[in-house]
Amino acid sequence: MSESLPRVGSALLVRDEANRILLGKRNKDPQRGSWVIPGGKIHAFESIAEAACRELKEETGLDVEVSGQFGVYEIINPPSEHRLVIYSWARVIGGIPRASDDLSEIRFFPLQELGDVPTTPLVRRVLSDAGLIAPDVSKSQSEDKQLKLYLVPLLIAGASSRSRPRQRRSSRRRARVDNAPLLFDTALSS
Repeated sequence: MSESLPRVGSALLVRDEANRILLGKRNKDPQRGSWVIPGGKIHAFESIAEAACRELKEETGLDVEVSGQFGVYEIINPPSEHRLVIYSWARVIGGIPRASDDLSEIRFFPLQELGDVPTTPLVRRVLSDAGLIAPDVSKSQSEDKQLKLYLVPLLIAGASSRSRPRQRRSSRRRARVDNAPLLFDTALSS
């Protein structure tokens, strides 16, 4: 296992003046022929935005202005691939569009066409999370529930939110029924 893993990269969701999104067709393995979001490795002492701008210029010939980070995604494929990719928003401010060696083609896609573009699973997830395409409904609902973490308060029998000590009550207890739904109640989750 390499001590240099995980690799950290920076990629850009680039919009043009017509609000279209830039994608590049990957020209090397893995995922050759799939449309991807341009980006690359962050070098030592280089900011996330600087790395993304440099990589975008190298891969597409475009100059961009980064407006903020969108999210961080992790890719783990043992034994040789472990990457963290930081995605940011950007807009085109200049340059002449041209594909580099890493990309065989670059293109701005209108939002209504993005969902039909053959992308990598990660790119599809990023585009969906960014609200640019509809969520992937091909996943089964049970898979989707396993991937999401929900924090909910749990009702625990006998638990009390009182901070003072309980006073002794009469020995006759009244039965109490709590009608709160169970955390994994199947009637609620369907």
